[in-house]
Amino acid sequence: MASDDLRETFLALREQCIWIRTCFNTFIGLFESGGVRHQLMDKTAPLFFQEINRILYENYILQVCKLTDKASTPVKGGKRLNLTVAHVNELLNAEGMMNQAIQDATVGLDRFRTLIEEARNRLVGHSDKVAVLSFVPLGTHTQQESLAFFGYMFNYVDAVGNAIGVGPLDFGTTSSSGDVHDLFKALNGGQYPHEDGG
Repeated sequence: MASDDLRETFLALREQCIWIRTCFNTFIGLFESGGVRHQLMDKTAPLFFQEINRILYENYILQVCKLTDKASTPVKGGKRLNLTVAHVNELLNAEGMMNQAIQDATVGLDRFRTLIEEARNRLVGHSDKVAVLSFVPLGTHTQQESLAFFGYMFNYVDAVGNAIGVGPLDFGTTSSSGDVHDLFKALNGGQYPHEDGG
């Protein structure tokens, strides 16, 4: 049976995963939602939506890197534990609950981190002068690689949830009242916009 510390730590980590997915779903709802919604954004507040695009993307980079950071950070006189996959894995190993599904998902999460870590380190988390002034794109990845990350994240939280007895949780869809879809309804005169022009 999992310790209270492991359960509490995992549930807090899973909340971080839900937040990452929520932000990603908002990004998709705004910027990969088709021409009708793009026209509404361009017609109402194009600069605002450009700013939101950048904010959501930078937040995504930061959140994914936070999730996949090291288990702890050295500090004077010891270490500070980080709420990360690596820390949960340390707890799982200590309690003999690690399994192959968790390990495989961890490898996939870490692989995606390698694609975006330089962007976090040189552009988002810090302003590296050479990187900023050279306009060299950092952190580029394909939509398939991003979707694969979420597949590994879902696999990870389900595998750990099953291992420690809290079960899986489906949080791929995070829509609720007052979300991005309702924003577009308001921008479209009270009607949900559809790609067929409705």
